[in-house]
Amino acid sequence: MGMSGQARASELEAGDEAAIRGVIHAYQESWNASDLDAMGALYRPNIHWVNVKGMHWRGFEEVDRAHRVYFDIMFRGVRQDLEEVESITSIASNVAIAVMRWRHGAFRTPSGHESPELFTRMTLVMTKEADGWKIVQGCNIEIDPEAAQFDPIRGSAMQHRPAG
Repeated sequence: MGMSGQARASELEAGDEAAIRGVIHAYQESWNASDLDAMGALYRPNIHWVNVKGMHWRGFEEVDRAHRVYFDIMFRGVRQDLEEVESITSIASNVAIAVMRWRHGAFRTPSGHESPELFTRMTLVMTKEADGWKIVQGCNIEIDPEAAQFDPIRGSAMQHRPAG
């Protein structure tokens, strides 16, 4: 199965993988309910976030405010559905990185452009403290299906190329 969440679960303490997956599912539920208070409860105060267009927000106030603004003008009622948790990797006893793939519903951008449904890959860095696992860094990247076929590891157009 490679470097999947299941393969990495043994590096986490008992119950940690389930707790991390719980944070991921709570993020999905808060997004789909447009519940920014619930979403904010998943963050550490020192959170950083890089959105799908490369904007970098630093600290809880910026991350919370940016999400609230964008929900007000384009994301309220737009679904984001978890397609797969691709990996959960423990990098220290209280730090883990989760990578997941999402299906994001169509929406209208602030400039008025209609964005069709898209797929994104999100990386979350989470820390475990007395209050459990929470997000300290998030990054969400749009998956480009045209480019993905040329991924030298998993791309369909690259599968039959000899190693250099």
